[in-house]
Amino acid sequence: MKRRIFKSVVLFFALSFAICANAQTNNERVYIQDLSVVPGGEAQCLTIALENGAHSDYTAFQFDVELPAGMEVAYYEGEAEVYIAAENHVYPTRRNDHVVVYKVVDNTIKIRCYSATNKAFEKTSGALIDIYVVPTAYIKPGNVEIKLHNVLFAKKDESAGYKAETLTFNNVQTSDECSLTLNISSTNKFSTTVLPFDVPAIPDGIEVYSCNSANGENLVLEMQNSIVAYTPYIIYAPNGFKATLNGTIATDRYQENVTDGYLTGTVVAQEIAGGNGYYVMQNKGEGAMFYKVNNTTFSIPAGKCWLKIPQEMQNCAMFRLSRNTTAIEDIEGEMNEEKVIYDLQGRKIKEITSTGIYIIDNNKTFVK
Repeated sequence: MKRRIFKSVVLFFALSFAICANAQTNNERVYIQDLSVVPGGEAQCLTIALENGAHSDYTAFQFDVELPAGMEVAYYEGEAEVYIAAENHVYPTRRNDHVVVYKVVDNTIKIRCYSATNKAFEKTSGALIDIYVVPTAYIKPGNVEIKLHNVLFAKKDESAGYKAETLTFNNVQTSDECSLTLNISSTNKFSTTVLPFDVPAIPDGIEVYSCNSANGENLVLEMQNSIVAYTPYIIYAPNGFKATLNGTIATDRYQENVTDGYLTGTVVAQEIAGGNGYYVMQNKGEGAMFYKVNNTTFSIPAGKCWLKIPQEMQNCAMFRLSRNTTAIEDIEGEMNEEKVIYDLQGRKIKEITSTGIYIIDNNKTFVK
């Protein structure tokens, strides 16, 4: 049974930094065991191991594990799930001779393992550390890259064993199947999203819009009847919405940033800087709107979108969201102009008499 981590600042830090030589042999290596993960699936155990250790008197080690975008450390009761390996390990039978301390910085886990009694490992090959990781729905399809930095093993006499500045591994495989939870609060009613898979039919309870123009401070929203992978959208849920969506990742269309009209979406968490005409969705007490990013930066989570407005319109501090603010408003405000209107069956009509989707001047438009 795995043991909970002991978190303390310990003497191994001083020991490890005192080591300066590199005594590794050609067949000695640290590696990551093969692993397959499902995007949006459950936490999986990522095991880091030692093979053919050149010395039988290793007592401690350190390395920093850099996880790829879309993979996160799992937490249990507020603690990252980082453990001394439970199976096929190199440690003495009484593993309480060794403890592990760690620090999570962004997506890197800095790990130090030592023995307070300077107890040597009992084997030269075996598992070292188990890290439970969660693959998000937005992890890159295919083989993902994990790096180990500052790899260092200490011997009983405090001299150096295995040492490596950076090791790169590509043997963690992500599947093509994906699941994610789409969650929109009943308070905000609006949200943004970009999905890694197609959704041919819009789920009940939400409406999906693209945005390619604005009418004053109001965004012109164009209703869609499906969700296309790696395409940014605005989502409207009048009563809030929470559901798990499943699909097959469109691996051939993967992009970190995707733009359609005024919207740009990301599948990698990032920061956007002010002064570039960017607007982000926020609710400051008057409902969800897109507010201008001024002289600051704003964090955009994976799977979310922001707005980029043409320069001539960037004097607006905000842009409002309304299902009534669609291209049809321009038609209603300009009745003297002749419009070419078709219904979805391709029939030309003189006027709109009911709610629905119409083709108006070659643009698909929702009319309430």
